[in-house]
Amino acid sequence: MRNLLFFGLILLTGFSSCAQQGGQTIPVDQYLRLLAETKNEYLLDVRTPGEFAGGHLNNAVNIDYNGSSFEADIDKLDRNRPVFIYCLSGGRSGSALSVLQKKGFKTVYNMQGGILQWKANNYPLNNSDPATASASSWKGMSMEDYKKLTEKSDVPVLVDFKAAWCGPCKMLKPELDALQEEYKGKLKIVAIDVDENKSLADAMKIRSIPLLIYYKGGKVAMNIEGYADRASLKKSLGLK
Repeated sequence: MRNLLFFGLILLTGFSSCAQQGGQTIPVDQYLRLLAETKNEYLLDVRTPGEFAGGHLNNAVNIDYNGSSFEADIDKLDRNRPVFIYCLSGGRSGSALSVLQKKGFKTVYNMQGGILQWKANNYPLNNSDPATASASSWKGMSMEDYKKLTEKSDVPVLVDFKAAWCGPCKMLKPELDALQEEYKGKLKIVAIDVDENKSLADAMKIRSIPLLIYYKGGKVAMNIEGYADRASLKKSLGLK
């Protein structure tokens, strides 16, 4: 019995050690705390250079996950140093996390929800592009135009907040296209790219994509996060 207890203790210790190493996705508040407490870390922004220029975490280095040199750039890093990674909503950084794990990085933290969640918590961003940093003008669709689309429509409106690089958004598109065709004249579907309409996305505190917001009678009737097929959408929206 004593040997069994000793063996069990070893297993638990081993599991605890493994949980502390490797990669993990953590909430933004925990991410911020660990980032402040950790020394000699890498802080990697895996978005595009254009996204990076629009605002990033202080001291972050931009290594585009979809760039041709991503893995070559990662291979230059010390695998023994802790790595903090993030993107816009957590998708690309989640994929980057898997790459770093396979390459043998010992400690990797991925920000859950990415920059969208960071902004939702009102945490600060640093702009690397002076022109971007000093710009005060609204970018993309205005809130006034958005309200005209959603609140003054004769038919229900389904707004699709998306991004060109977002995998689940790409999967959702044909489902929405089919839904639009089936309910032509009875339902309006509007696609809004969060990268092209950053001001609107920030003002509405969009925290994840894809995000569907359903307006009925000019008022928000429902939010749907993530991918859903056409049958599920019809059921959720009460379409017959």
